[in-house]
Amino acid sequence: MKTLLGNTKYLFTLSMLTLAMGQSAIAATITFGGQAATDGSGKTSLNVNANNTINSLNDGFFVETFDKATAIGGLPLTQDESYNVAGLSNGCAINSPLDITTSDPSVLNVRKGSSKNIAAAPAGDSTCYAYTTPSTVGTDSYVDIDYTNFLANIGSTIPSLAGSSVNYLGFYWGSVDTYNSFEFYANDVLVNSITGAELLSQLNGTSGNQAADSSNVYVNIAFNASEAFNRLRVVSSGIAGEFDNIVVGLDKRDVPEPTSLAILGLGLLGLGVGKRFRK
Repeated sequence: MKTLLGNTKYLFTLSMLTLAMGQSAIAATITFGGQAATDGSGKTSLNVNANNTINSLNDGFFVETFDKATAIGGLPLTQDESYNVAGLSNGCAINSPLDITTSDPSVLNVRKGSSKNIAAAPAGDSTCYAYTTPSTVGTDSYVDIDYTNFLANIGSTIPSLAGSSVNYLGFYWGSVDTYNSFEFYANDVLVNSITGAELLSQLNGTSGNQAADSSNVYVNIAFNASEAFNRLRVVSSGIAGEFDNIVVGLDKRDVPEPTSLAILGLGLLGLGVGKRFRK
């Protein structure tokens, strides 16, 4: 049987999760699916090229791969290596101009490869990735990735995106554990969240499995502009919380022309019919 990771693209059409914050009618929608990454990083969003590049800054999608080689040109780059693990992070860095805070200086790390009882690279990922290390096992530690200044300054670099809000966020979650979670905030207001236990339940995954598609998943979150998402929090109380290929999409980005959308729709329809009748 061909695994999902072996396919060019995959989509969990039957395993879609919608989590609402309380009774809010505008709560962010969470779904699972993406495409196999051709740069050796496992899986990435369908909103960027398979090699984690973009076609134009005006497309309004930006990806953080934690690899210097795939940093997006045309943006102010930080090339922050302060979270790199000595001897295991050749070519690694946080490229995006983001504000990062942690519950403890040692919580966030960037590296390649796996080390027993420390971190496991997401399935199929031989590139750089990020992971959390709890200050004390059994106690929640967190990493905050804040987009506030990025959104405030993006218009000075790309005028067409001035005043944008984030309406899409995606990330590759590796070897999902029940003690991991991702939370999505508008300043200090929790918009939505997803725990490892919830994801594994939806996809019948096994906690900590380092190879299965059901435990190594690309996660997509669609935000309403009124939710004003600006901060991602990664929480873990165990070893470890691994993630890669964070993609953010802005609402004032260019959109395909109607003709292109029609062609895309026909293409997707064809894929669906082909899959339905394939033995």
